[in-house]
Amino acid sequence: MQASISFRPLSRSDFPLLQKWFSAPHVDAWWRERPDLASIEAKYGPRVDGLVPTHVFVLEYGGRPVGWIQWYLWSDYPEHAAQLNAETSSAGIDLAIGELEMTGLGLGPIAIREFLTQIVFANPHVTGVVTDPEDCNFRSLLAFRKAGFALTETVQLPGENVARRIVRLDRPPV
Repeated sequence: MQASISFRPLSRSDFPLLQKWFSAPHVDAWWRERPDLASIEAKYGPRVDGLVPTHVFVLEYGGRPVGWIQWYLWSDYPEHAAQLNAETSSAGIDLAIGELEMTGLGLGPIAIREFLTQIVFANPHVTGVVTDPEDCNFRSLLAFRKAGFALTETVQLPGENVARRIVRLDRPPV
């Protein structure tokens, strides 16, 4: 991986990219988002406008958009945080590499580490990161493990028919 990784805030002009990525089988298998623009606007428009406390970014590799990544404070989602035993001082992240040809190249762990360094841990109050990919999403679990996360317990969230694996990373010492 020679090119640089960067992150820019998601804008409405990126919604067609989200539509393309959500429609890709390798993304749809895990995200299961409705890929129509009205649904994307309904969910991501409030995030773009700052009305929902989830901060979404476009992941760029060599200046080219290749996926998205988002973060949030668990204190803003206390019910889900409790289900994961996530401290309210920790953050959560989610990401997807939308461009199929960019998968399997090691971009995920690099993007996770860079995003945490540049964005999430720039907030001095964040003590760690906890997230919960599906237990059978081996590519995601491997990316988090390679990024330094510890894979911990498996949980079943109410209303879901899939198991999730909790992954954790404490804030690195300064």
